[in-house]
Amino acid sequence: MLVQMMFWNKLNDSYGPKYVPERYYLAAETRLDDLVDQGIQPPFWGELVPPAVLDAKVLLEESESECNDTSEESAWSDTGKESSEDDAVDTKVSISAENSCHRRKRSSSPVSVPDQPLAKRSRREARRDGRSPLAQKEYSELTADEKTVVEVPGDGVTSWRCHGVRVKHSDPSSTKESQTPGFPAYTPNRHDLDLLKARFNPDEFHAFLMAELPWQKMYTYRVKELYFHRLDDLSEAEINFLEEMDNFMNGNSRAFWTALHWVIFLQGAPDSVASKIYTRRRKGQESVSRRMATLVKRYLKKGVRASLLQEPGVWKFPAKVCYWILEDPSASLTHSLPEQLARLDLEEPARVQWAHCISEGARIAHLPADIRGMLIPAGQRDLISDAL
Repeated sequence: MLVQMMFWNKLNDSYGPKYVPERYYLAAETRLDDLVDQGIQPPFWGELVPPAVLDAKVLLEESESECNDTSEESAWSDTGKESSEDDAVDTKVSISAENSCHRRKRSSSPVSVPDQPLAKRSRREARRDGRSPLAQKEYSELTADEKTVVEVPGDGVTSWRCHGVRVKHSDPSSTKESQTPGFPAYTPNRHDLDLLKARFNPDEFHAFLMAELPWQKMYTYRVKELYFHRLDDLSEAEINFLEEMDNFMNGNSRAFWTALHWVIFLQGAPDSVASKIYTRRRKGQESVSRRMATLVKRYLKKGVRASLLQEPGVWKFPAKVCYWILEDPSASLTHSLPEQLARLDLEEPARVQWAHCISEGARIAHLPADIRGMLIPAGQRDLISDAL
């Protein structure tokens, strides 16, 4: 319930959240980060309190001068969770401020910000230092030119902007496994999800998918050579694996492509285009991820070498969805959806299973050194199709 309310920005629509212990907020934040990383949208949380009551509540809260902006930042900075704090320093969270106010009212000696321990102030300053120049700005402060920028995070940068949306490194502690090596490992700041939802036009997106069929193109232009193995050295089980894997990739190319180009949007009404897209991709993502893991385990038990899984021509299903940050329509320069997709795949070739890379080295750069050492020179490689 708390996760749903946080996702849909409904914390202030009920009196109950202000009495929830802080540890539950920390747990809910971690769970919400987990859902965002997986591309899961919690069910919609509707209004619980009539609008008239909400208006009265707002007037009452505005009269409580103790709950100022400084106390909001102080209360939120004490949470102790780095992944949640990265989001929170950029956004004022009213419910945290309410909890902070109630705690101070019960205290006999309120603590002002200047009296905070040096360690707490240092942590907050360090988090601010972890933000890129554009991430330190509010969205309303960004210029039309700045909304076109895709920042490249340097060392120590934990929050940056991509087409006006704040993003951060995926938190490996929020799920059972980290991102599959080589794939994009960043996720939108959950406080900026509304920006992404507003940019999505379901009818336009559906028309684009049906006209372009990008998953079919991804399969057609897949890597078709063996980079690290020779056909003559493959066992019967390994030959069978390549054949079954090729059929699996072909039959499920849409689910692979969708997981690598995950767009955030509102699900909409049950019979809407958005709802149909949402339902299809969720079912496909869960089913294909599970069936591929089963396929790989089955062949590993049959003696297939793990190195064969590292072949660029053997697709990988990412442990976490790879977000596609659509361009800001209010930016000074925008592109059509096909143009945005082409630019994205060129900048991050992992999204098309490294089919289009600027060099051979870039195609295998994410692989372990011992695998790269097995590289067969270009012109001497066998075609996977010869084994089928």
